[in-house]
Amino acid sequence: MNEENFEFISDLPLFNDYESSFFSPYSRIHLKQQLKSRLPNINEPLRNLKIGKLNFLHTTDTHGWYLGHLNQRQYSSDWGDFISFHSNLLLNLNNQGSDLLLVDSGDRHDGNGLSDLTSINGELSSKIFMMLDYDLITVGNHELYNEDISKFEYETLVPKYGDHFISTNVQYKNDDNQWVIFGNNTHRYFETKINNYKILSFSFLFDFKMGNQRVNVIPINTIINQSWFIDLVDDYSKNYEIDTIVIFGHLPVANEWSELKILHDFLRSYFPTIYIQYLGGHSHIRDFAIYDNLSTGLQSGRYCETAGFLSIDELPNNLSQTKEDYVTNNIHRRYIDFNLHSFMHHTNHTILDKFNTENGLFVSKELSKYSKDLELDEVYGNVPHTYYISAANYNNKDEKSLLRFLEDEVLIQLKPKSCNVDNKIIEGSKDNDRIILINTGGIRYDLYKGEFNKNSLFTVSPFKNMWRILPSVPTNIALKIQNILNKGDFIINNQKLKSSYQIAFDNKYLLPQQSNSELMNTNNNDINDDPNDNAVFTVSNFNLYKQHDSKTTIIDHNSSEEEENDEDNRLPLSYGYTTIDEYGIYGDDTIHKKLRFFYVPNVIQSHEFSSNNSEISSEFTDVVYYDFIEPFVLNALKEACNGDDELFENLTSNSSYYNDCPKEDNLGQLLKKYAISNWN
Repeated sequence: MNEENFEFISDLPLFNDYESSFFSPYSRIHLKQQLKSRLPNINEPLRNLKIGKLNFLHTTDTHGWYLGHLNQRQYSSDWGDFISFHSNLLLNLNNQGSDLLLVDSGDRHDGNGLSDLTSINGELSSKIFMMLDYDLITVGNHELYNEDISKFEYETLVPKYGDHFISTNVQYKNDDNQWVIFGNNTHRYFETKINNYKILSFSFLFDFKMGNQRVNVIPINTIINQSWFIDLVDDYSKNYEIDTIVIFGHLPVANEWSELKILHDFLRSYFPTIYIQYLGGHSHIRDFAIYDNLSTGLQSGRYCETAGFLSIDELPNNLSQTKEDYVTNNIHRRYIDFNLHSFMHHTNHTILDKFNTENGLFVSKELSKYSKDLELDEVYGNVPHTYYISAANYNNKDEKSLLRFLEDEVLIQLKPKSCNVDNKIIEGSKDNDRIILINTGGIRYDLYKGEFNKNSLFTVSPFKNMWRILPSVPTNIALKIQNILNKGDFIINNQKLKSSYQIAFDNKYLLPQQSNSELMNTNNNDINDDPNDNAVFTVSNFNLYKQHDSKTTIIDHNSSEEEENDEDNRLPLSYGYTTIDEYGIYGDDTIHKKLRFFYVPNVIQSHEFSSNNSEISSEFTDVVYYDFIEPFVLNALKEACNGDDELFENLTSNSSYYNDCPKEDNLGQLLKKYAISNWN
């Protein structure tokens, strides 16, 4: 929202590290909420939530995006707005005799300036996150890469959330050199506030093997054979009353994910008639899966684009209907766009002042303060139009393709440089061509029209990689590397550290999430920046529109989720998620136009010629690449050498650093240099 539209007066203390007062609501806020962001499109038609007796509000893979998406109206709410949404929704549901559980599936670090710019990654963003009292919370893999982050999570979030923070298969080595649970227990057994449902919950992380030396992940197929876990599950199945089981954590819910099937089969052998609800994450998509007649899974996107909602009308123990009809008649899901239009609608508010809560306003104020302290709004230039990863045609050299833009304009700025005297730097030869390779998995987000600021450096590519070089590779061999890599599996992790089914899953699901969520399907020539995107609404106008937004609502007319009128043709639709999952096509709360999904390669490559003639290559080419993908590049080079092991050994023996300055010359910093030179 435009800052001039929101002002609430008060004097308030600031956060004092982690004192108890930090977690209490405050009143009389002075706030300029949502600095420089815009109001959502109040014309977008919405599908209602269907409330059950037991309901879940789910977040995952937030990666520090608590400021919201300043250049995207449909995801423009910040964490303060979400806090107000949760507070209002909880009150409404409790008043209706329903329970609401708030669940987070991990990955709160890496991907936003708010989290990544502090000396300890997440030091400020975690303060913001912890203003929500989650019922269930756990870790993701991005809490485990870096030892400092793991230590911070264990010493800060784990004690804050008490027995709500659980982890069944992740361990942490404490300062006494002892392996302990990365949480306060391996499980949680509790009763809900309103209906006194007895819930047994476990949390799991996928088989992750790239953690730091102080963490350990026990694979699911190992833990289900360990006596302590078998005894624990057996004890609960025989001696405890259980209304439902909640399995949440950092692994995808898709049926193709084999680890989940292994776990589900194990649990079902002990609990054949109990409803089991899964809540997952990691692959950055909206998804819903059905495992059997008494079990489903929900996954709620990424980056504060989505708040997942799931409701259970009645638990099986209270039903007389057949199990075959249970899921269809009792389970409902929504993927809620992260904006005030959705948040206010789903909590029955039409006046912003009535929707806002004191705690939510306070968090929005703190977000604004932190943003200024970190200088996240320092502007380097203005992006002339939106660049897309997968909504623009890379193969046809679409001018809106972010991948082509990086190849043609950004990567070529890279120069050899030394920042560490211990590393040998090879600059390459002026007589050689140069190619630069990066994996598209390192490009995290589209680049949106509008201000390109310090925060943008982290949202597009937060990784601080160094650059390696294979000097003087025969050009006919060097030019084969990209094609070989693009024919292989998607580069997201070290393949040698993963099982075959995980590699296959990565290839299908860990490309940019739009490919799975059916974000797209129109002629790309129709993709334009929204002409109304800069429309200015005052608070009074927004309230007026919200009071009439019942005409923008699409209601699911029956439990099979069929709709008599999928689109209200009176109203303009914006581009956005149009998710297809195992329950159908009506999961998104906001009805959007589709965008087409185009091919995304595993790697992209810039190619600079040593001569002025771009059609004539030199005899040799210097191959430069991110150090992260070196194992893949070397494997591709070996294949390109076509069995000539001596040639391969000679070429790789000369590999070295080309630029070892990760803070100065990573992809985000190269974008910054381009913006300063070209977008002012």
